[in-house]
Amino acid sequence: MSPTEGSPFELAAEACWPTLLFHRRWRDHDAEAPALLKFLAQRRAEQAGRVASGVAVRAKSGHGLYESGFDLFTHAHPALDRLKGFIGQSLAAAVCHAEGGRVRPAELEIAVVESWFHVTNGGGFHDAHVHPNCSWCGVYYVQVGDSGAAADGGAPNGGTRFYSPLSLGYRDAGNAHQIEELDAPLADGLLVLFPSYLRHSGLPYTGARDRVVIAFNARVFLRGVPSNLRP
Repeated sequence: MSPTEGSPFELAAEACWPTLLFHRRWRDHDAEAPALLKFLAQRRAEQAGRVASGVAVRAKSGHGLYESGFDLFTHAHPALDRLKGFIGQSLAAAVCHAEGGRVRPAELEIAVVESWFHVTNGGGFHDAHVHPNCSWCGVYYVQVGDSGAAADGGAPNGGTRFYSPLSLGYRDAGNAHQIEELDAPLADGLLVLFPSYLRHSGLPYTGARDRVVIAFNARVFLRGVPSNLRP
């Protein structure tokens, strides 16, 4: 730590336990989205039930939400395969940044342990939750539909909302920077990456078009480390 320049108290500052979110738009989204949406519609037609995964059903609205099984990335499809490449490259770069450059992207192996998609409309939502079986998570907006900020300043229509991991029982001018929630950017083709401990929710959505989102949970390993030595 070094004293802050120009400070009358010679204060030294250090960021402790920062939470980093990353977002990046896939440049090929406009060309790949039609085929991707068609493929997801086919997968939905082949799977029975509102929540095909059968996981955390009580956290998901009883109407307006479809969730696929958690094996989406195991299915071969040209557009999906290209999207997976973009996701892997982006996550490796994000981890490199989060680790302060101590590792290079080429040294990392990204292992996606769960992958699925949501289709929401008519007020469908997913309650707040975390993912304890991985280190990084991601959301990819295939089609945001009418998602966006509310005109009256209320909660966004169909956004992804993140909640502070810091407990906050009292607020004044001294800690006003510690916001309790953050709404992620919304755009077709946008990838949002975040650490698995960060609580988040899919806010209720209603629109003329469905909101379609791909999500995944990933573990990150150093290449060459034997599987028996991995967490």
